Amino acid sequence: MSERCYITTPIYYVNDRPHIGHTYTTVLADVMARHRRMMGEELYFLTGTDEHGQKIEKAAAARGITPKALADEVVPNFENLWTRMGLTHDHFVRTTHAQHKATVQAKFQQLLASGDIFKDTYVGLYSVSDEAYVTETQAKELQAQGLAHQLVELKEESYFFRLSAYENWLIQLYEKHPEFVRPEFRLNEVKQFVAPGGARGHLEDLSISRTSITWGIPVPGDEKHVVYVWFDALLNYLSACREGFWPPTFQLVGKDILRFHAIYWPAFLMAMFREEGDDLQGELPARIRELLPRTILAHGWWLMGEDKMSKSKGNVVRPDELLTFGVDAVRFFFMREMTVGLDRSFSFEGFMDRLNADLANGLGNLASRTLSMLQRYRAGVVPTPSVLDAQDREALEAGRLAAAAYLERAEANDFHGALEGLWTYLRQLDGYIVKAEPWKLAKDDANKDKLDTVLCTLYRALRATAILVAPVMPGLAQTLWACLGQSGPVASQRFADFAYDAPAPGPVLAPEPLFQRIDKETVMNELAGSDPAPAAPVVEAPLEVPPLKDVVEYDTFALTDLRVGLVLTAEAVPKSKKLIKMTVDLGFEKRTILGGIAAAYTPEELVGRKVVVVANLAPRALMGIESHGMLLAASDNNSKPYLVAPPDDARPGFVVR
Repeated sequence: MSERCYITTPIYYVNDRPHIGHTYTTVLADVMARHRRMMGEELYFLTGTDEHGQKIEKAAAARGITPKALADEVVPNFENLWTRMGLTHDHFVRTTHAQHKATVQAKFQQLLASGDIFKDTYVGLYSVSDEAYVTETQAKELQAQGLAHQLVELKEESYFFRLSAYENWLIQLYEKHPEFVRPEFRLNEVKQFVAPGGARGHLEDLSISRTSITWGIPVPGDEKHVVYVWFDALLNYLSACREGFWPPTFQLVGKDILRFHAIYWPAFLMAMFREEGDDLQGELPARIRELLPRTILAHGWWLMGEDKMSKSKGNVVRPDELLTFGVDAVRFFFMREMTVGLDRSFSFEGFMDRLNADLANGLGNLASRTLSMLQRYRAGVVPTPSVLDAQDREALEAGRLAAAAYLERAEANDFHGALEGLWTYLRQLDGYIVKAEPWKLAKDDANKDKLDTVLCTLYRALRATAILVAPVMPGLAQTLWACLGQSGPVASQRFADFAYDAPAPGPVLAPEPLFQRIDKETVMNELAGSDPAPAAPVVEAPLEVPPLKDVVEYDTFALTDLRVGLVLTAEAVPKSKKLIKMTVDLGFEKRTILGGIAAAYTPEELVGRKVVVVANLAPRALMGIESHGMLLAASDNNSKPYLVAPPDDARPGFVVR
């Protein structure tokens, strides 16, 4: 019997249309689900919407409609977007579903009977925007993070959950089962919040009902109370679970709702699953751990500059703005750019640069060249290599290793790292082609065996790529798969059955463009609301790749200290056409560095830019000015410099490895 896997996203609040934060989470879940299906696992994938609470009640009242009517109006925005994006969720749960209501009321009654829920009076702060009761300490934390909005004083009768009783078991869960929250630094945040002596101190009992609103699930037998939104919302994972799939394997959440999922949620489940005689101050029973979610996977935020996307700030990016470039492009960008757990800045320029570099110029160009050469030199038939030199063996072995590394990282849900490693290998193949010069080999039949090996090596790399990236880019992968002469859906392949050096089943087809290069200038003008002037088509000159320099030993290279720097000031150097004098912050000190980059950059363009600096070069004088360091830059055929740019979230002083 195949292993079973249950993946959930948060249920999204229906106070607005979906933005790229919602989209990223759900796409990540879909990529994980598709990947695990190709691992041979039986999978259940759940997403949905959270439809109760004070904000929905107020918004509906302002429009003169019922809260349910408002939810019914907003929910299709999510359902339709997920359909457009080809997401493969098995169920879309709504907290207004009858089954969900029945589950919440049944579990409320169970915990009321066991004494884990009791009635008292709540006096304190409540965050309307976050639908959460907060302590004074939490209020200060939320204000520091910019998350505390519309805090109000409340005093009302409420049902409470005995959260404090489960502090000991929660601490054991975090200490003995660190896989419960990933990444590790997010687990440390939760531990600090719960552990005595940490940021929070001892846990307090949790208010889980309201009498001041009516839009929610009524407390059975006491219907002037409605169930507080988090006890209601979190139980969707239980109410909508398909039989045989409990407990959840991976539950994806944004970092802003991690505490609810890593503290309240397991405590609710511990109370539901514990048995009479279990000692809450003793060891966490193994049978209870086995019924709790395996991993809460917390990701960061998409930022605009340094700010979180927010409707109130007017900096929200909607998925529709990106989908004009294609579903696969959006999916690839999300997985390629975001390291799970960390924040990532978004810009349309960065979005287009990534797609042009990796899909149009990278994989797309490699596929086109390979398929064209197979058509031209071998009538589409993939040859079998018979003679391999050191260069060929290195390329083939690197391909096997890249595929294995991809699968290892993807199984750990590190799709950013998996794609980065695979694309590093694809770039290496460009160098392999340059060195092998198959166009020259084809001119002499004496080189037939060598040409066969080169073409087969490239084919195998593309075939492996099509299979590996199918969960990320299902449409593009299927197009590539078919062009390679493979039959059937690529998604039906199983990673365990894939043999890197298996023979090709049939002739390849004529290459189809995998991704059209984006005209950045046109798109940016459209975004700015202006019509670009007609321009002649750009024809890029072929790049004459210079030969590699002499090989250096690793120990020699490792002496180079590369650091992220931030350009604070920049000015032209008098009497020099190339040099710009810059003050660069390296985190630990500020330095004067001269760079021969004036042909490509003005001083004004450099200020505020992050650069990569060779930081341990000895100082030297240029034009009478001491320069301490060197900027890393690439260059084209005309020696025009292109500064190497660190990611937006890299800080001055970071070591470049």
